[in-house]
Amino acid sequence: MVDTSTGGEPTTPAEPAPPTNRRRWVLVGIAAAVVVVIALVIVLVAGGSSSSTNGQPEVVLSPAPTSSPYPAQQQVTVSVGPNKHFAPYSRIEILECADPGGQAGNLPKSDSTCDGNTTPGFSVLVNKDGSFTAPNYQLWSLPNTQLGETYDGEPVCNATKMCVLYVGENQTDFTQPKAFSAPFTIHAIDVPKAPK
Repeated sequence: MVDTSTGGEPTTPAEPAPPTNRRRWVLVGIAAAVVVVIALVIVLVAGGSSSSTNGQPEVVLSPAPTSSPYPAQQQVTVSVGPNKHFAPYSRIEILECADPGGQAGNLPKSDSTCDGNTTPGFSVLVNKDGSFTAPNYQLWSLPNTQLGETYDGEPVCNATKMCVLYVGENQTDFTQPKAFSAPFTIHAIDVPKAPK
């Protein structure tokens, strides 16, 4: 391009001005917003809130399990947030089950490693949105004389043997909707004695 105002000498287009600090911060803000939106889309597509890694809703115990055993006969609140896993208005059963080593691969495959004596004495009904809360669920060391169990009873739940809570619609059919709590241990009391 020839600029006649400079005596006919060729000129080049002006270089873009380097970004100002303000422009840099605006670009950083936009990039951060994009990352947040992408993260929200991933969470929503993965099943929404209250979902664990295996697609089952998260079972929350309060107080939550820690690396220390629960005190003997601890009462907990068992709750599940909104989900599409449990049928609205269905009845939920809660059972204590063995989970050797507290590993996901050792979660119960049937009720044979659960203790039917640990079902609560009250009904737990699912809300319209799939959520529910069961207050005052009693955790037991197992086997336990208060439950009429013998020394060789199964499962074993104590300060060294981990257990989980099964939460589901049909404890005799593990193909039906179910979920498990985080593993926990509990101090043993009322332990049946072996015959002499």
